[in-house]
Amino acid sequence: MKPRKLAASAGLVVALLALALMALAPVALGVDSPSPSPSVSASAVPEGTPEVTGTIPNPNDPRGKTTWNGFQVFVIFRPNGAELDYEKCTLLINGVEAELTGPADLQPAQSPYQSTVLFSLAQEQGKGKYEFKAILVTTEGLTVEYPWTFDSTGSANSDKLINFQVMREWFWFIARGAIITVELTVVSIFFASILALFGALGRLSKTMSFRQGWDRYQSYGYMARMVVGRIPYWVATFYTSLFRGTPLLLQIIAIYYVTPEIVNAIGLRDVVPPSWMQSIGWGDTYNPPPIICGIAALSLNYGAYLTEVFRAGIQAVPKGQNEAAWAIGLSPWKTQRRVVLPQAFKIVIPAVGNDFIALIKDTSLVSVITVRELLQRAQQAGAATFSFMSTLLVAAAFYWALTIFFSFWQAKLESRMARDKAREKERR
Repeated sequence: MKPRKLAASAGLVVALLALALMALAPVALGVDSPSPSPSVSASAVPEGTPEVTGTIPNPNDPRGKTTWNGFQVFVIFRPNGAELDYEKCTLLINGVEAELTGPADLQPAQSPYQSTVLFSLAQEQGKGKYEFKAILVTTEGLTVEYPWTFDSTGSANSDKLINFQVMREWFWFIARGAIITVELTVVSIFFASILALFGALGRLSKTMSFRQGWDRYQSYGYMARMVVGRIPYWVATFYTSLFRGTPLLLQIIAIYYVTPEIVNAIGLRDVVPPSWMQSIGWGDTYNPPPIICGIAALSLNYGAYLTEVFRAGIQAVPKGQNEAAWAIGLSPWKTQRRVVLPQAFKIVIPAVGNDFIALIKDTSLVSVITVRELLQRAQQAGAATFSFMSTLLVAAAFYWALTIFFSFWQAKLESRMARDKAREKERR
């Protein structure tokens, strides 16, 4: 009776976790931008004119943070086809040109549609109210001015390696990313398992070589049918070789950037109406959201690795089980579905659990395509507070806690399976 209670408790926890994920799935939050610059209209920015969309320090931060380290200013902008002349870009503070440690610097872009300029101040600014004006100059000579004000409390201390105040203030903002991380993991491992099952069956569809088939049947018709029947094996082999032979990060970036090109190449815009694309959440761009690209990449990559796990699990089922099923008149499909696969699933569950735990950490890679999961939110919080050590420690704690939680339930499941195997041996 005790194992049944344990299984019921585990099922209840899983059900509650699923309901929590569905109910608490947050909408991706962005850093609110200050009001548009009066010199450039935000509603109709011409091609070749950069459009400023945000700043750090940000006076309109929705989380109400007014801390600033006092020596770095970021200006986030949409290039709109323009290139900046960073030697000529300047920053005014209270009407006076700020003394910089060097020319303005372009920061790595977090999306293909926006870039960031960094102004590093030679002197740290303390507590007080500041009037900023960023002057961006393009290589074509176009000048865009962007003014904003910021009231600094001077409470950000860049000299502290770990700022506990930052950790407390940004804890729940980063915590919401943990929900996205778990959602990515659960959905990706589900689709990966489906891909792995079909991939394993495809890898096992090869029963003999072409030479053996010709020596046995001496029939061109049979050889033609053998070629057609070999297609699942070739597809599964190509799939596992490709996704196991290339880095996961490359696959994520490739799917994110190549999908829009495929959409244009196949003419999807001319076939599918915009209203239908909006109904599935893709919007007018006809491009899948970053989170969909992330799930696709994670599922394909882990599905390739799990394919070999499932194949080994199916082959581990004793051949006598197949022979017994055939003896009672079961078809090959029913033999697989009712006899072989249920036993194979029990064998591969520990390996799938290990991959599930590994996938929790690998979801951090989708932060490069702007999916606001745990690591991406920690990076955003670090950029806003200039205390990356503090925010990354919070993210690391969440990853560690998630790993411990799911490892605990994996151990419970494995111990339960071990008792089942012990009972089977006793019956024999």
